Amino acid sequence: MDVLDALLARIGGDPFATMEGVNAAYIKPGEHVYNTPLTPEAEQAFRGWIGQNKVPFNPEAGVTDYDMRGFWLGLQNQDPRAVSAIDPHDRRLHYPDYWKTPLHQTFSADSQWATPDAPHWTPEGRLIDRQGNVLFAPPPLAAAGLLGAGQSDTP
Repeated sequence: MDVLDALLARIGGDPFATMEGVNAAYIKPGEHVYNTPLTPEAEQAFRGWIGQNKVPFNPEAGVTDYDMRGFWLGLQNQDPRAVSAIDPHDRRLHYPDYWKTPLHQTFSADSQWATPDAPHWTPEGRLIDRQGNVLFAPPPLAAAGLLGAGQSDTP
C-alpha cells in the first residue's frame, strides 16, 4: 500500500471530494467551473508556460485544487491578481488564493468561489474561521528546514 492509498483509506475516499465537503458551507451558490477552459491554441501556450517556468501543475489532471489555467489567463490579460510570490511564512512559491478551488486544503475568502464568511488569512499566515479557530498554520521555518546556518525564526 503506497502513501496515497493509506491516506485514502484513512479519510474514507477521494481527498478532493472530502475537501469540497469540508468547504461546502463556504462555496458561493450556483454552478461553477473550477478549471478555466482554453482554446486549443491557448492550451498549447499554457502547457509551454508550465514547462518553461517549471510550474508545479499537472495539465493532464482532470480534477485540481487550483485553477492554474485561470491564473495563466490572468497573466496573459495583465490581471493584477495574477502574481506569484515567495510566502514569507514558509519561503516557498505560492499562487494567489483567487484561483484556489473549494477542493484546496486552504480554500479562503480570497477565492472567487468563496463566500465572504469563508476562512481568512491572518497577518501571521494562519487560516482561521469566523470563530477564530486555526485551520492551517505554516510550520516554523526551522522545522521546515528553510533556515540557513545561524538564522532563527523566533523573535
